[in-house]
Parts: sequence; C-alpha cells; structure tokens
Amino acid sequence: MHRARTSQKAATTPDDARLAGYDWRAFAAELDSGGCAILSGLLSPTECKAIAAIYPDENRFRTNVQMARHGYGKGEYRYFKYPLPERLQSLRTALYP
Repeated sequence: MHRARTSQKAATTPDDARLAGYDWRAFAAELDSGGCAILSGLLSPTECKAIAAIYPDENRFRTNVQMARHGYGKGEYRYFKYPLPERLQSLRTALYP
C-alpha cells in the first residue's frame, strides 16, 4: 500500500494550506489502485505558465530526453537541475513532509 499523506497537519506554510483542502485518503486509494493521482488545481494557470516559461533555458536542466530515441513516442522531457525553481521546491517540501 502506498503511504500517502492521510492525516491533516496544521497548515504552517501557504502550500500546506493549499494542500489541506485535498482528500488525501481518496488520493491514497487512487495511488494504490492505479499508480497515480491528479491534484486538480494544485497550480494556478499563472504558476503553470511561469514554470513552462523556464523550458527554453537549457541551463536550468540536467538532462534532456528525446522520447523517440528511446521508443517512447514523439517529443522530449527534461529534468531540472538543483536547486529546483522555488515554486516547485516549496510544493515538493509540502507534498512530501
């Protein structure tokens, strides 16, 4: 069984407060049954655009994977270098206490 955040903790940061409104037991069940769960609305459209705007800056990424080269289809994806963008690091810290 996946050990997702199932209990509510006191909101101490803005991201903790943002995450407190989700049904973590339902997400844990989704993870157990399907291997993934979607947290709709976790990022605002403005936050998504700001993160997407980083993509052209190759210096922010440690690895660039061409999917076709590995038989994964078309396109590419990248792994961020550390430090992560502040928004992502803050959410990571809140999501994985």
